[in-house]
Amino acid sequence: MNKKLEKILAFVLVFTFSIGVSIYALVPGLGYSSFAELAAAEDPSGYTIKTNDIGSDTTILGIHGGGIEKGTSELVEALRAYGEYNTYSFEGLKSTGNGSLFIKAVNFDEPTAVSLVNESDYTVSVIGSTGDDEVTYIGGQNRMLAELIRLHLAAKGYNVKTLSIPDRIAGVMSSNIVNKNKLFNDNYQLGGVQIAISKGLREKLATDTGTLDDYSGTINQALSESWPTIVKLMDKIDNDKSQGFLHMFNSPKPDLEKKVEKALEKDPKTPDELIKDFEDVVLTED
Repeated sequence: MNKKLEKILAFVLVFTFSIGVSIYALVPGLGYSSFAELAAAEDPSGYTIKTNDIGSDTTILGIHGGGIEKGTSELVEALRAYGEYNTYSFEGLKSTGNGSLFIKAVNFDEPTAVSLVNESDYTVSVIGSTGDDEVTYIGGQNRMLAELIRLHLAAKGYNVKTLSIPDRIAGVMSSNIVNKNKLFNDNYQLGGVQIAISKGLREKLATDTGTLDDYSGTINQALSESWPTIVKLMDKIDNDKSQGFLHMFNSPKPDLEKKVEKALEKDPKTPDELIKDFEDVVLTED
């Protein structure tokens, strides 16, 4: 076998394996490992940072906006219009080659974004993935909120899949900016939700106002209507565990995770079913 053919076969094997374990967006250019590195190398006119801090407990992030991953900043702006969330977008403005502005979510450390996330109770990050089909991939450490958003979108007919390790866009790593939000009730790292949207769906969000309004409205419904009910139930778990001297030796984290897991195991089909299942677990189980 000649060297040229060997190289071709090796590339095919690596590419096929990569697709098998990940749906990570294929971004042109090498990108950067930190914002400081990017800022030192790039012309400031090639990107912009948009922040809207209204003092909300929830922040929506678009760290690959503008021309980096088209459609993500459009969704962030649509959610900003509801007036209930802090929003942040890092957007590429170049006429071409915006992929060079890419910073992985696990490395994204732009100071304004970090500060906003650190002061937020709940965080949602919108990024892109590959594929011409219309698919939404949900991940992140906050499994309850992730499932709630998934069920809301699925109820409206969107194709939504849940990701976990080893998918590189599962969003579960603590180094991912979306998981660096404030401690829940000052003692539990709840983490955030990462929404990865396929190229096909992102293009539709960027060009079809009706789809953008429907998609953003569905996420808003999950965040503003259903999620507060879940939070009240989580508060009850923490309050129960906070009673008495033994609280200092008994973190609420394992108990909360256990109850979330039991609710998810019931495999609810609608947002209301998820809320009811979680309520049953919280109120009826030790």
